[in-house]
Amino acid sequence: MAENRDEQRLGIRLEVEVECDQDKSAMHTRDISNSGIFLECSADKMPPVGSILTIRIKQALGDGEAPAVRAQVVRVDGNGVALKFLDT
Repeated sequence: MAENRDEQRLGIRLEVEVECDQDKSAMHTRDISNSGIFLECSADKMPPVGSILTIRIKQALGDGEAPAVRAQVVRVDGNGVALKFLDT
């Protein structure tokens, strides 16, 4: 089945820090685009659809620390959560 996406996704695995309701945890990306990101996580760490998260890539990117970005959970599946960036 073909996917209709507006943005091309880059399959890349990066560690990210995720904050939701002052609870912080580490997750890994599966892919990322200009408009969103998919985070792999276990069922017990999956925030519900509609949740607003703050995420920060933990690896150094260029000159310094990556900025914190707000994102909203738009889909949850057995492998993780799909997020839409809010600060674009």
